Amino acid sequence: MALGFRFKLVIAMMFIVAAVSIATFLVTQNQVEAAYSKLFKASLENQITYLPKEQEARLSYVRELCRTLVDSVRLQAALREGDAEDIYVRARDELKNVLPKNLPEGAEKLTEPDVRPAVIPSITSTNTPATNAPPITTPATNPTPPKLLIAANVPATNHPPRAGTAGKPRAGKNAPRPLAATFFGFLDAEGKLLIPEKTRWNISSFWTRQRFQEQMTRIGTVVGKLAAQQVGYIETDNENKANRLLEVIVTPILDSNSREVLGALVLGFPYRDKGEDAINDVSDIENGIWFDGHLYSRTIPAAAQTNLTTVLATEIENHPVPREDFVVPVHGIPHRVFYTPLNPDSPLPIAYKVGLYSWASALQAQHELRSKIILYTSGAFALGLLASLFLAHGLAVPIRELVSGTNKIKAGNYEVKVPVRSRDELGTLATSFNEMAEGLALKDKYHNVLNLVVDPDVARELMSGKVVLGGEMRDATILFCDIRGFTALTQDMDPARVIHLLNEHMTELTKVVYAHQGVVDKFVGDSIMANFGAPKSYGNDAANAARCALAMLAARAKLNETSQYHIQIGIGLASGPVLAGNMGSADRMNYTVLGERVNLAARLCSCAVRGEIIIGQFTREKLGDLAQVQPTAELLLKGFSHPVQAYRLLTVQPAKT
Repeated sequence: MALGFRFKLVIAMMFIVAAVSIATFLVTQNQVEAAYSKLFKASLENQITYLPKEQEARLSYVRELCRTLVDSVRLQAALREGDAEDIYVRARDELKNVLPKNLPEGAEKLTEPDVRPAVIPSITSTNTPATNAPPITTPATNPTPPKLLIAANVPATNHPPRAGTAGKPRAGKNAPRPLAATFFGFLDAEGKLLIPEKTRWNISSFWTRQRFQEQMTRIGTVVGKLAAQQVGYIETDNENKANRLLEVIVTPILDSNSREVLGALVLGFPYRDKGEDAINDVSDIENGIWFDGHLYSRTIPAAAQTNLTTVLATEIENHPVPREDFVVPVHGIPHRVFYTPLNPDSPLPIAYKVGLYSWASALQAQHELRSKIILYTSGAFALGLLASLFLAHGLAVPIRELVSGTNKIKAGNYEVKVPVRSRDELGTLATSFNEMAEGLALKDKYHNVLNLVVDPDVARELMSGKVVLGGEMRDATILFCDIRGFTALTQDMDPARVIHLLNEHMTELTKVVYAHQGVVDKFVGDSIMANFGAPKSYGNDAANAARCALAMLAARAKLNETSQYHIQIGIGLASGPVLAGNMGSADRMNYTVLGERVNLAARLCSCAVRGEIIIGQFTREKLGDLAQVQPTAELLLKGFSHPVQAYRLLTVQPAKT
């Protein structure tokens, strides 16, 4: 079932409202996402920019201290000789600003979270020295300090320069407190850990731990490849997860002359991520450190840490450059994740700074936006529905009247009128429709009159403009049909009856002409002149004319059975070239055919007796085997200088259907 115009209009209006609402929602949602993405990227760029500065500020003093130590010629000589005792004694003396003075056995526990790390020096700041920091209190169970130095925060002290140490960095009067080291150690050229014999009993509790040895072995494998100082990370087997991650400074020891790698100094600190809290305080990014399959963070939720631990290793392996759409759900809320290496381009194991940005605010904004859009859309739907119904009614009624008027015109009623309801386009359309109907009514009257005075085929050709003004040569067959004994039949007849007789006769025979694709050229008294082939040829004009002549005899015979007038007719046919066209004056014209063939058809009709059809030689040739004829004696016809051979038409094969 076809949908009505009104229903279509309502549907279209609702579709437009829905499309605009959806488009508005999508555009606004994309803008919200873009705004939060921009905020995320800005925070990310700030953090990535902050990380190397924060690391430099935290480690610059210690790194310079280590470089100064390994440049010592005496240390290099002791390392070549394998004198571990001398190496550690000298190192302890040089690194005393980052090592505690007294360290009891088991002092590595001092790196628990209750011990605060030293203040991280700023690159450009000049903080006052922490000379008033309280000394570390140690248990009295083991007063002997071990040679392996594991430290918490210790006050910085000023020492006079020793011989051979002029110009080396130290914590001066205005220098910030340096970091407190957890351990330090030396590796030989083959990467093996050097352990002094006299201090082995003190350091075994730490150095003999399996996890620590594994990590040191990993560092040892790259000692020979080190060309410059590197910052790396190791993971210990400390039961306290907060202290399992250590930040180490690996400084290669190179021979001053040959630049041969003699070993490396490894100095480790508990990783105190001051930037983690700072970034979390100033932004919505929760962050931590990813290293060796573990995530270290105080700000990332435990549920998120579990998810990240599961997918982060694969993600980093597959996408060294983090994807913008890397998302991890936490309690049903998506969190965007980023990561960046803390020690890029280092031969040491890589650690990554990991950040987590919650989309809760974005989702909340989208939810509020969605609620408002749904509310406004509902109102727009209601208003749109009312407006569309009003418009549909205003459009549907005039259109329905126009459709009804069109159907009436189609049925032939040109007197129809539609009401003009407004002055807008619909009113203009209704006015134009009424004017069109009046014009069609007038044209119909002209057409009817034209059909009465002109053959319908000629009328169609005239209206189409295909008839040549002045005439054109056509190959046609001309038919004349005349009533025999008409004068004697009508001499005593009332004129009205004569007109009635002729109208009855002409009407019936005209139908026969039209049925055989002929054109009634004119009525001349009691004669009918028809042509076949002008103005339009059907390709078998002679056969059509011959069949028409036989049908006219049959039609007249049948009419004689019912009519009060008993009439006999004679018919003549001639074929050949004729001049066809509009003939007459400039004010009045008539479509007709002229020529010798027309005169011959008229003369042959005059020779035909009652119920006889006489055809000319050209017509006989065109009919060929289709017709059965009987030759007549040569005829001497008026206007023809030579006798004319003629034939009586007896039968014609019916047309193929």
